[in-house]
Parts: sequence; structure tokens; C-alpha cells
Amino acid sequence: MLKQRFKIWRLENPGSALLLSLFILTSIVIVAFSGATGVLANLKISGSVTRSFRAYFAAEAGAERLLYEVRKNGYDLGTYSEGNVFWGNLDNNSSYSVDYKSFAPIVFSSVGTFDKMKRSVEITF
Repeated sequence: MLKQRFKIWRLENPGSALLLSLFILTSIVIVAFSGATGVLANLKISGSVTRSFRAYFAAEAGAERLLYEVRKNGYDLGTYSEGNVFWGNLDNNSSYSVDYKSFAPIVFSSVGTFDKMKRSVEITF
């Protein structure tokens, strides 16, 4: 009776080696695709983080330009009304926009954009 139960795994039966190798290869392919899915998800996240950093540094560039204009060119911070103050494009295809938000305290918001990713920085005087 024991021989009959394990008869399928004996190499004397035609096709048993093929069936066993198919099971093994299928399990290897499933494990490989599961690992590849995890790797692709991590690549997507790292690309998103890279775009986020570029957008943040573009926002920082806008804030630095505002500080430069105030310190070097003597821009009066009390003369702005609501809306856009400065904007610009950077060499790495990112851009920034500095907006006046409020008075007392004076608050500016610098928004950096890169490839549909936006990050902002606030400057208070």
C-alpha cells in the first residue's frame, strides 16, 4: 500500500519528473515575481523622493531670492499685496513661485515645482 501511495513520485512512471520539475519551476517563478514587484515599488518610491527633493530645493531657491532682493536691493516688504512676487525657472527644469500671504507678521510662501511634484517653504519677517 505504501508503494502505491508514492508511486507517482518514482521515476519509473512516465511524466513524473516533468510534473515535479514544473512544480519547482512554478514556485521559483512566483518567488521571483514577488521579489521583482517589491523592487519595482521601491524604485517608484525613490523616484518620487528625488522629485520631491528637487521641488523642495526649488522652493528654497525662491526663498533665497526673496531674501537677496530684500537685503541687497532694499525691497520694502510692506508694499506687497496678495499675490505673486517672484517666479523663476531653474536649470534642472524645476521652478519656483514666491507669493505674499499676510501682513503682521509678514509671511511669504515659496512653492517649488518639479515634474508635477510641489513643495513649499514659508518665510516670516
